[in-house]
Amino acid sequence: MSAADTIDAPTDLFEALLRRDPNTPAMTDVDAWWQTHLEVTRGASPAAAAVLGGFAADRLAFAFGSGYTAALHQLLGPDRTLLRRALCATEAEGAHPSKLTCTLTLDDSGGGRITGDKSFATLGHLADELLVVAVCGQDEQGRNRLRVARIPAAREGVSFGEPVSPNFVPELPHAPVSLREVRVEPGELLPGDGYLSVLKPFRTIEDAHVFLAVLGWLTKLGRHVGWPHEFVERGLSLIAGLLPIAESSRPLSPAVHRVLGGLLAASTDHLIRLENSLAWRALAEQDRARWTRDRRLLEVASEARGARLKSARG
Repeated sequence: MSAADTIDAPTDLFEALLRRDPNTPAMTDVDAWWQTHLEVTRGASPAAAAVLGGFAADRLAFAFGSGYTAALHQLLGPDRTLLRRALCATEAEGAHPSKLTCTLTLDDSGGGRITGDKSFATLGHLADELLVVAVCGQDEQGRNRLRVARIPAAREGVSFGEPVSPNFVPELPHAPVSLREVRVEPGELLPGDGYLSVLKPFRTIEDAHVFLAVLGWLTKLGRHVGWPHEFVERGLSLIAGLLPIAESSRPLSPAVHRVLGGLLAASTDHLIRLENSLAWRALAEQDRARWTRDRRLLEVASEARGARLKSARG
């Protein structure tokens, strides 16, 4: 697998997926995944990075890690410095704006201080930078106003609880985050409303990038064990459909949600056909066992996806 490939267009990406070595070395931990992700995605757009990182992963957990990382890079726009980031939104009662209590208090400098607790952040304790969603007052209807701050994970006042490995994709632990009077500089506040500019669009951006990474991973698996060409080609066609959706500058568009809904449904059908095929049995027993354990990851946000699609249909 060459890190020197230049990925400037979809054709370059597809050629890389069909040319790169599908014999992936085992990844022993998050650090090994991260170093591989950096190597194979250098110079690629976030969407292409999701696919290439997925292709280089040795399991679903690390494919998801590449998709999640790429989604955060896409969310941040032009500032795509390659750092390990974690979105810190969920609290004890969930991530709905009305349930958040972590507070940002602004000061005359244009910055402020954040105090509160997040119940978990994926890879938060291993991140370089945290994107913290905090309440910054209320609007005229009494609803929480949200802002998002980008702060170094090592900043004074930030601490992490004991990491917890979930029952599925246990290689990607979560950790509670505590913030006590954490300083936020003016330039560390993301512009715009934290819900409309970050939380709400990220759900769509994350779905697209994670499925791109999973399809990249499946492309590698299929080439590695010699699946019939039509299985590999079907996956490539789904990647082709998802690329412009992942890169859309209007992730809240109902049209984007409807196209994404169709592509995710087609991707799910593709996975079911693979699982029920003789080709699936060609995978190593370890790969099949991990998949059985971890596939629930792709269903975690299915209810929210369904609600967005229903709303988009009008």
